[in-house]
Amino acid sequence: GVWGTVCDDFWGTQDATVVCNQLGFSSEDAQAFSQAFFGAGSGVINLDNVQCVGSESNILQCDFNPVHNCFHFEDAGVRCLPVTPSPGSGVCQDGDIMLINGANYTEGRVEVCIDGEYGTVCDDFWSVSDARVVCRQLGYPWEGATVFGFAHFGQGTGDILLDDVQCLGNESFLLDCPYDSSTIDCGHFEDAGVACLPSPGECTSGDIRLIGGSNDIEGRVEVCVLGQW
Repeated sequence: GVWGTVCDDFWGTQDATVVCNQLGFSSEDAQAFSQAFFGAGSGVINLDNVQCVGSESNILQCDFNPVHNCFHFEDAGVRCLPVTPSPGSGVCQDGDIMLINGANYTEGRVEVCIDGEYGTVCDDFWSVSDARVVCRQLGYPWEGATVFGFAHFGQGTGDILLDDVQCLGNESFLLDCPYDSSTIDCGHFEDAGVACLPSPGECTSGDIRLIGGSNDIEGRVEVCVLGQW
């Protein structure tokens, strides 16, 4: 399928609240952004004149117009707050990975979860074989995976969790590869990134995601309507 954006006509805090709640983030102090603050999308614009009350559980339960008079410089965005985990619960599952700060959902800085916290990966020995594993783990085709170093997608913050990653390329998960997590001698200017090819297939109507933010709780809002993003 193809991705579709949301026009910022009438876009406000109540709409951002619904998006954050639907994505499982905290909606407290949810922020609404307009004028393609997180970059202009491409393809179709699926929703216009969105007017949520704020209590809806899905953005498609809000009032909206499926016919728009907008351009991508009007793409809507949001910023949410992360959910504060209970002590010891962690905010992610060990081995989870995500791509941050890419222009779309298939590229970005690689961040991996270890001991319940996300951190970056150093680009020492970072290669196409490593990128193929990242793309495979995220459900994208491994063919055409592209590797990036030197914080191509911006520098992360916090811990650098992996160094000297040396995948063969056939592993299912990044943590299945050889790596060093004890003697990391890198700075965030060496954060590793990848770009994958998008997966073919349809999406479930009403699904939403955030694209182009500096982390996973902010970005341009993209919504699936009638099987298309």
